[in-house]
Amino acid sequence: DALNRIAAEEARLDGRQVLVTEMEHHADLLPWRHRSGHVMVGLSDEGHIDLDAIEHELKAADGKISLVAVCGASNVTGFVSPIHEVAELAHRYGARISVDAAQLAPHHRIDVRPADDPGHLDFVSLSGHKMYAPYGAGVLVAPRDFFAGAPEVMGGGAISIVTWDDTVWADLPDREEAGSPNVIGAVALGVAIETLLELGFDEMLAHEVKLGRRLVEGLSEISGVTVLGGVEPGKSGTRLALASFVVEGLHHGLVAAALSHEWGIAVRHGCFCANPYVFHLLHMSKADVATVEGEVTAGRRKALPGAVRASLAPYNTEAETDRFLEAVRQVARGRIKATYVQAADGTYAPSGGWPRIPTALHAVVKH
Repeated sequence: DALNRIAAEEARLDGRQVLVTEMEHHADLLPWRHRSGHVMVGLSDEGHIDLDAIEHELKAADGKISLVAVCGASNVTGFVSPIHEVAELAHRYGARISVDAAQLAPHHRIDVRPADDPGHLDFVSLSGHKMYAPYGAGVLVAPRDFFAGAPEVMGGGAISIVTWDDTVWADLPDREEAGSPNVIGAVALGVAIETLLELGFDEMLAHEVKLGRRLVEGLSEISGVTVLGGVEPGKSGTRLALASFVVEGLHHGLVAAALSHEWGIAVRHGCFCANPYVFHLLHMSKADVATVEGEVTAGRRKALPGAVRASLAPYNTEAETDRFLEAVRQVARGRIKATYVQAADGTYAPSGGWPRIPTALHAVVKH
């Protein structure tokens, strides 16, 4: 919602475009592509933000780019973006910056900085479920004057009075909260943020950086496993504790199913709502992508390439990380015990289906 709210405002700026990177989650790509128009800038071969490429596009646009949209951290590689350096470039060429901080916010303290700082952040968006809160709540940090006009979503509760001929909008925040609010979601998100602050970002980051290095280096040592974006951990805090990888000769869906069914380990697989970035990291050519697009358009979704992603959190331990690495090692060696069936959408499941919740447990949950 936050990014679509910004995109709606950008769409009103005739002839202006939004600069995005290949790294973006679809949530930070589709709103600009279909509402305001965009220019996509490439990345380094390893998948890092290329500041020189961004400046080149801004300079070449000669003032026609009004906004630079960049993720705070990638949900595919965990790479942390140099958001303040990007902000300085954006402001130098007359643009603003929007940071999709959904992946970054639970792990790093974010400094928006004062408006007179060249590296200040104009817009910051984040999602509650990434911060260990329930689904359905999020945050948009923006200048107050951004909300000065009529709201993008209109409805009950957003007004002071409506007459036969006129509408008087309510003051903030009511103006932006039409309809029945998600009270539980808002309260839960507030508690989640308070809890993260109490735990301390410095302490959490130190723990996660240690786990992340263990994860990436461990995966890189397994024969047949390739980590997307390379294995260089970088300096402290430049990569979150997550890694996406492929196993030679095995479909990403099969790897995920085996880890879940035989090891009780939950991972994500596919393209992680970041198709262009995953295509880049898999070194696919435009011809390769066009072929896959044709297959998917024809209903053969199993042709879609992808990877497996493991994400670590403050509550994870070194022992859990080592057990995960051992599980991947066994799967990569072909030591898969069960038989799996691939569905039309490309996902895999045990031939007998996934185990159902025991009747006794189901009754407790229902009660």
